[in-house]
Amino acid sequence: MIRLVTLKGFKRFGEVAFSIPSHVVLAGPNNTGKTTLLQAIAAWELGFRKWRELNDSNPRKNGYRWQELERLAFSAVAVRSFDMLWRNRQRQQPFEIGLQVDGSPLVTLEFKFQSGGSIKVRPKANDSLSPAVLSHPALQVRTTFIPAMSGLAREERRLADEEALDDLLAQGRPGEVLRNLLVKAYRDDDAWRLLNDSIGRLFEYELLPPQAAAQLVCEYRHRGIENAPRFDIASAGSGFLQVLLLLALLLTQHRNANSTTLALLIDEPDAHLHMILQRSIYGELRSVAVSRQAQLFVATHSEMIVNNVDARELYLMYGTPRLVQSDLERAQLVNSFGALTHSDLLEVEGAKGVFYTEDFTDFEILQAFARVLGDERALQLLTRDVLGKSSKAPLPDGLGEFMPQRHWEMLKLARPDLPALELLDGDNERNKAPDLITGNPERMQRLRWRRYEIESYLIVEAPLRRFFESRLGAEGGALAATALREKLQFLDGRSENDPLLNTYFKSEPISKTLLPELMQVAGMDVPKREFFEIAAQFQREEVHPEIIERLNQIKQAFGVADV
Repeated sequence: MIRLVTLKGFKRFGEVAFSIPSHVVLAGPNNTGKTTLLQAIAAWELGFRKWRELNDSNPRKNGYRWQELERLAFSAVAVRSFDMLWRNRQRQQPFEIGLQVDGSPLVTLEFKFQSGGSIKVRPKANDSLSPAVLSHPALQVRTTFIPAMSGLAREERRLADEEALDDLLAQGRPGEVLRNLLVKAYRDDDAWRLLNDSIGRLFEYELLPPQAAAQLVCEYRHRGIENAPRFDIASAGSGFLQVLLLLALLLTQHRNANSTTLALLIDEPDAHLHMILQRSIYGELRSVAVSRQAQLFVATHSEMIVNNVDARELYLMYGTPRLVQSDLERAQLVNSFGALTHSDLLEVEGAKGVFYTEDFTDFEILQAFARVLGDERALQLLTRDVLGKSSKAPLPDGLGEFMPQRHWEMLKLARPDLPALELLDGDNERNKAPDLITGNPERMQRLRWRRYEIESYLIVEAPLRRFFESRLGAEGGALAATALREKLQFLDGRSENDPLLNTYFKSEPISKTLLPELMQVAGMDVPKREFFEIAAQFQREEVHPEIIERLNQIKQAFGVADV
C-alpha cells in the first residue's frame, strides 16, 4: 500500500506531505486540492513507469537519466500546456512528487519543464536509492483515475487499447468509455457477476450482455420481471450511470503479476447520487477494493460519505491537509460543507483573524471612523487583514441560524491559530458573555456597544448637517439643517455622559427610528447601507470616545495594537 505522498510545487501546493493510513477519503469543499492529490499519484505512477522503460537505474554525477514525456501521452492530468502543472506556473524549478509504499523507501520524482508540450522526469537522487531499490516490485504501482460521470456519448466505438481509455478518463470524459468498460467487464465472469449483483442490490435492475459490434450496444432491464422491456443505458438516470461507471471501472482493474499496489483514485463518487445512494456507495467501493486487493483514494464533499467513513481514514482538506483527529472534528467537517464558502477559505489563509459584527454596515461605519481618526492600523485591519462576517448572513436552507462561534470553529479546521472577535449590539440578548480581549485564538473574543448599536454614535448635529449639504448642496442643506435643528433639540445642553441621554441611546434602535426620520425631514431616502457616509463627515474631535476605544480593542484582538 501507499503510505506517504509528498508534493512540492505541484499545482496548488507549495510543500506538503500526506501520511496515508490505508484507504483514504479526502474531504473538503471544491478547490481545496482533493483532485490534485489524486492527479499527483497518477502522475507519479505514469512518470515512474515511463522512466523505467529507459532500463537504466544507475545514477550519474548529475543524477539519473531524464525520460521525456509528451503532453498528449500524459494521461495522468489533462492540460493544454504543461506549465499549468506548476504552482503559480513558476516552472523555473522542477516540481516534485514523492511516493513511499510498503517495503520501499520514499522515491521522489522530479518533473522538469521543457515546453508547453514536453516535460522530463527522473527519480531525485538520494542515499536511500539504488538500482536494487528502483527495480523493486514494491514500486510497480498501478493507478486508475476515475472522474465523476459526464454526459453519456450517444454512440461509442471500441477503443484500441488501455491507454486510449485512460486518456479519456484523465480528460474527464468517462461518458465516452462506459460501454467499453461494460464490454471489458462482461469478458471477466467474476467482474460481470459482481457488477450485476451490485446493480441489482442498489437499483433492482440487471445488465444484459453487451453487443460488441461496430457500435457498442449496452442494455439493462428490471430484475426478476418476466419479459421486462429492455432499455439502452443512454436512457438511464445520471445516478445509475455514475454507479455503473464506478463499479465497472473498479471491477475491471487487476493488479499485474509484478505489481504490489493497485491504487483506485476516485473523484467525487457521490456526484449525481441522492442521499441514500451516497450512503451506500462508499460501502460498495470498499467491498470492491477488498475483492481486488486495491487501495482507495476517494475525493468527496458528501456529508453522507464522510459520516460513514472511519474517522481514521478521513483527510481534512482545509488549509494544510491533515488527518481528522476525532469524531467531533468529523462532525465539524460535515457541518462546514454548507456553512463555509470558498471565499471564506481563500480569505482566511492569510488573514489576521475573523471579525464578526451584527451587520455588514458596522464594518463600513468603523472603516469611515478609522479614516477620520487617521488610524491607519485599524483601517488596514478592517479593509484588508481580517475576514469580516455578519451574524445576519444567510445560510442555505436546513442549516439554521448563522452562529459566529460555530462558524469560527469550522474555520479553525483550516487555520487552528485563527483569532476571532465578535462585536455585539448593546441590545443583543442571545449572548450575555462579558467583554473579553485576549489576542489569542483559544477563545472567542467579544465586545459589546454600550449604546444600542453603532448607528447610535452618528447622532451628532454638525456631521449630519455636513452630510445633508454633501447630498443636497448648500441651499438644500441649509433647509435640511433647520429641520435637523428641531429634531435634535433634545441634545441641547446634554453631555455625552448624561444619564437620560445614555438611557435613550441604549434603548432606541436609531437605525430604524431617528435616522430614517431625519432623512425624511430632509426629503431624502437614504438606506442603512449608506449610513457610513455620515461617519465620513465627522471631524476627529467629534468622534465619540467609545469609537476610539473599540478601534483600539479591535487592533489588540488581532495583534496589531499601537506600540
